[in-house]
Amino acid sequence: MLDNLINILEEKKPLHIVLSQSLDRQTEEQDKRFISRLTRACVERALTLDTVLNSYSSVKVKKMKPVIRNILRMGVCQILFMDFVTDFAACDESVKLVGKRNLKGLTGFVNGVLRTVCREKEKIAAGIENGVSSYKYSMPEWIVKIFNESFTAKESEEAFKYFLSENGIGFRCNTSVSDAKEVIKGLKSQAQDTGNVQENRYIDYCFSVSGSGSASGLKGFKEGQFVVQDFSSVLLGYTADACYKAKLGIKNNAETSAKVLDLCAAPGGKSMHMADMGYKVTSCDLTEAKCSLISEAAKRCGFKDVDVKVNDATVYNKSFERAFDIVICDLPCSGLGIIGKKPDIKCNASPEKCTELAELQKEILKNAVRYLKPDGILLYSTCTLTKCENTDNYRFLTDELGMKGIPLKGKLPKGIEPQKADDGYIVIRPGQYGSDGFFISCLEMR
Repeated sequence: MLDNLINILEEKKPLHIVLSQSLDRQTEEQDKRFISRLTRACVERALTLDTVLNSYSSVKVKKMKPVIRNILRMGVCQILFMDFVTDFAACDESVKLVGKRNLKGLTGFVNGVLRTVCREKEKIAAGIENGVSSYKYSMPEWIVKIFNESFTAKESEEAFKYFLSENGIGFRCNTSVSDAKEVIKGLKSQAQDTGNVQENRYIDYCFSVSGSGSASGLKGFKEGQFVVQDFSSVLLGYTADACYKAKLGIKNNAETSAKVLDLCAAPGGKSMHMADMGYKVTSCDLTEAKCSLISEAAKRCGFKDVDVKVNDATVYNKSFERAFDIVICDLPCSGLGIIGKKPDIKCNASPEKCTELAELQKEILKNAVRYLKPDGILLYSTCTLTKCENTDNYRFLTDELGMKGIPLKGKLPKGIEPQKADDGYIVIRPGQYGSDGFFISCLEMR
C-alpha cells in the first residue's frame, strides 16, 4: 500500500494502473477493499493531509523523506477519514512500517506527529469542515478558481462534494444485443452480489452500480450485454445520433449506413455506442495497446462493423479525406470533470498543461474538419471544464475552421437542455444529472 502511494504521488504513475496491479497481487477480498479505499482516500485528500502535517510536524512535508511523508499521509488519513480504523491501530501500524523500511531512527518522529493529530482530531476535523474549499475538499486553488468562474459558489461546492463521494460505475446497455429492462432487472435481482443498481432517469438504457467491485464480475458483462460508460459520455453518442438524423430528416428508429470516425476512441465506449445504433465505425487511437482495448470491446459486444486502426490524430490522414458522415473528437484533456474517478488528476494537472492540451486539441480539430463529408457533423467534447479547452476551441472551430454550431435544443434527452436555445454546446457540471463533468458540442459546415 505504501508503494502504491509512492508510485502515484512521488513518481506520478496513474492511480488506476498502480491500484489495478496492486489488487491483482491480493487474494482476500477484504484486503482488496481496504487497499483500494485507503489508496484512493490518500490521493483524494492529499492536499488536506499535507496541510494538516505541515501544521503539526516540526518538519515540513516537502522536506521529509518520501517514505516518511507517505507513511504519515496514510496514518493521518486513517485517523481523520476512516472511522472503522482505530487511532491506536493507525499509529501502531505506521510506526511498524517505519521500522520495516529500515528507518527505525524516525519511529519516534512518526509516532509523535500521529499522536498529536489524534489528540487534536476534533479540532482538525472542525477546521476542515469550516475551511475554504481548497482545504475542505483537498482541491488546488487554481482548480477552485476555474470552477468558481464557471459556476456559482454553491454549484462548485456541490461538484467538489461529488468528487469525494462514492459514486457507482456507469454502464450502457447494448440494445442491439440485449433488452435494457431485462438486463437491469436481472442485476437488481442479484443485488446482494452485484451491489446497488440505479437506473438512469434520462436515458433508459443507462444505469449505474455501486459496491460491485469489478465490472467484469457482473452477469452479462462478458456476454457484451453492456459496457462501462458514464452517462455524460453516453450523451455524446446520443447527441451525435440525434443531430445527424435531424439534419438529414431521418426518423429516429430508421437504420442508417452512415460512416463514423472516432478519432481518440480508447477504451471504446463511444465507438461501441455508435455501432450499437447501427453506424459503421472506424475507431482510432495512438497506440497498439489502446487499439487492442477497443478491439477487445468490439469482440465482446459482437460488433463486426467496427474497424480499429492505429492512427495519430495530430497527423493528417489522406485516406480519411471527406470520408465520414460523423467525426467524433472526444479529445485528450486535463480531465477536471472526472476527478472523482481519477483523483490523481489534482496532483498532476496544471494551468500550463491545460494550455498545452488546448493547442494539441486544435491540431487534431484541423484534421477532423477535413475528414467530414460536406453534409457531415462534428462532435467535439472533453471531460474537463477549462475555457481554453472548451469554449475557446469551439470558437476556433466556428471562427477559423468554417464550422457553425448546431442548436441542441430538442436534441437532448428530456430534462436536459442547453443554456440557450441556439447553443451548439452544453456544459455538464460534475454531479449534475448524476454524471461526470463534460463539454459536448455539435457542429456542421457553413
